[in-house]
Amino acid sequence: MTTMGYLGPKGSFSEEAIHLFLANHPEFNLSPPQLIPFPTISRLLIACDEKEIDWAFVPLENSTEGQVGVTMDLLGQTEHLFISDEFIQPIDQCLLTHEPMPLEQIERVYSHEQAIGQCREFLEKYLPHVEQITCLSTADAALKISSIRENWAAIGPKRAAGLYNLHLLKERIQDVVLNPTRFILVGHRLADMSDGEDKTSLLIVAKNTPGSLYSILGEFSERHINLSRIESRPSKRKLGEYVFFVDVDGYVFAPPIQEVLWALQQENITVKLLGSYPKALPGETVF
Repeated sequence: MTTMGYLGPKGSFSEEAIHLFLANHPEFNLSPPQLIPFPTISRLLIACDEKEIDWAFVPLENSTEGQVGVTMDLLGQTEHLFISDEFIQPIDQCLLTHEPMPLEQIERVYSHEQAIGQCREFLEKYLPHVEQITCLSTADAALKISSIRENWAAIGPKRAAGLYNLHLLKERIQDVVLNPTRFILVGHRLADMSDGEDKTSLLIVAKNTPGSLYSILGEFSERHINLSRIESRPSKRKLGEYVFFVDVDGYVFAPPIQEVLWALQQENITVKLLGSYPKALPGETVF
């Protein structure tokens, strides 16, 4: 039996998304993987990199709060991982308490930092007095408040209320109604070219010289390759040095992309292949 890890515990958005992902991917139906929760994204990806598990299912970006930094950093630092699929999941944040109570009585709010960020306007308007405490996941926050009968609340999925016997105080408290998160499935080998449209993810280390990024982007533009995402992250080697995460349309072995990679190699620009995989279905993606 194959193993697939996700950010737990039970009741997290990742657990909800992984079940929907598997339901939409019949290749896993014949031999469903064993699902294993992990307390943090970093431990999950390191376990996959060290082949303790076969697959890791992790959040990569949210339409409201943007990139999940730890996921991007670990993809850049690990040696043996490739993105093999992506999945877009709508996210509705809910305010959970152990019993019904007025908002004015709430003293603390627990949740993952991404969830708190997605509900910033709600918190500032209705709960400006509360202490905000970050947790490893939204499900971890729900679990914390379920065991202590204080005037505390958690931000998390509706499903967590049922799992941890909590009261659903408010639904859809996120600042933006359409609030999807892009999850990726990470494994140990490059995915095959699909029958539809593919996407390639790259990590590019640009030289710290004038026009370096402009020159890199020009290589893609000259070959009419569409860039659907470009984001920077600190290199973690020295202040002011950055690496760039780039998503481009097409499979990595398509001649135009190979031409770009060869041109960058000739310029001594470091490029790491993060994966080449099918684009999310049109009905799933909003990015």
